[in-house]
Amino acid sequence: MKLNKEQLLKINEINNFIIDYCEYFADYEEELIFSEERIKEIIDEEEDIETIDFNFPGEEEYTSLEPEELIAFESEIKSINIINNGLIKTNLRSYYVVALTDSEDDYLLRTYHEIGMSSLDGVKVNLAEQSIIIGLAATKLEEYDDNEYWGTANQYLAIEVIYDSLAKQLNEVDELELINSFIFEVADSSGFALSFSEIRNPMDDYYGYEEEEEENLSNGLRELEPYNEGMNLFVSAVQIKDPELKFLNFYKVLEHFSPIAVNIEANELMRKKFDAPKSSFEDGDYIRSIFELANSMRDRFNDEDLIKASFNTCFDIVSLFDKLPESIKKKIKKHIGATELTYSTDKQKIPTSCNIASKIIYKTRNKVVHAKSNFTLTGKEINSSEFNELNNFMKEASSQAIRWYSRQPNHLKLEIIK
Repeated sequence: MKLNKEQLLKINEINNFIIDYCEYFADYEEELIFSEERIKEIIDEEEDIETIDFNFPGEEEYTSLEPEELIAFESEIKSINIINNGLIKTNLRSYYVVALTDSEDDYLLRTYHEIGMSSLDGVKVNLAEQSIIIGLAATKLEEYDDNEYWGTANQYLAIEVIYDSLAKQLNEVDELELINSFIFEVADSSGFALSFSEIRNPMDDYYGYEEEEEENLSNGLRELEPYNEGMNLFVSAVQIKDPELKFLNFYKVLEHFSPIAVNIEANELMRKKFDAPKSSFEDGDYIRSIFELANSMRDRFNDEDLIKASFNTCFDIVSLFDKLPESIKKKIKKHIGATELTYSTDKQKIPTSCNIASKIIYKTRNKVVHAKSNFTLTGKEINSSEFNELNNFMKEASSQAIRWYSRQPNHLKLEIIK
């Protein structure tokens, strides 16, 4: 493209902004800014400038824009606003960082699929595979590796929302719904499931592993437990990345063993009944009380009571208390009138603590399982920000439940009591 002086000066203006915005590009000022002599040379010789090249950190290749494209993008570049590591906004665009489940899917999508642009009510949505906006944001955040193992421009996929005017901009909720509609269409048409992600240099994790692993050394495997179905559910939960889905799968582990917990309680209560003097069996009221006990235990086989039984029987709530989300610990402490839950705590307060925790987790499970349109929050669910903490607790509780099941006598195994 043959550029005039006005266009060359405009490119200088944009690139000067980029240099000011990202200190990294100060080292490339000579490449990005046309000197007066260079401008004169380009004009006099009618030189064809095909691309403006940006050497983003951590990248082996340049990211190139045609001069007209860069100039047209001036307003967006100058209005970059990093909302958070997963959402970047400009005057007329929003960029939601997304990712695929593994590198193979990422390669296949980029190489063999042309997703293309879609729209709804005049708002355009596009899957951006290489965006200068994302590249600048990642560089500004310094989320890159100096050894070129992780860059800022080509590593990310982003869903780009493009507005024609400020008047057409959607609010946060409506824009997110539009993004989710686009994610659905991509999954339906290509078979690839995009999930929300963020700008982050994973190499930092590798560099931090040595120190972290020294603090969390593994002493090898424990003695193997006999196989049970809860192990499959546990492994499935460990593999899931989405916090809410991970929670549901750990919940299934506890739910899986809960009928045994209820059955143990029923057996013990019934044994106590039969320990009564022989003369009691000639009393009609006593006989009816046996049927009442049986019916009441049958009624316990509902979702809420089943998970409550797991909390009271299948693992040690005292040892895991500190792993509970802060909001749950706070409610338990307030209710039992104690600052901590320990083995010295009044024994009557431990079942109470189990019941409080299990009820909150049951309500949280309902929140995740049921469609939003069909579910009304009770106020007892945990906040979304607490799912990672909750999953740490659920993982330990599920592990203990699996090992607890292994210790049960054969007559209480699931295959027998079903």
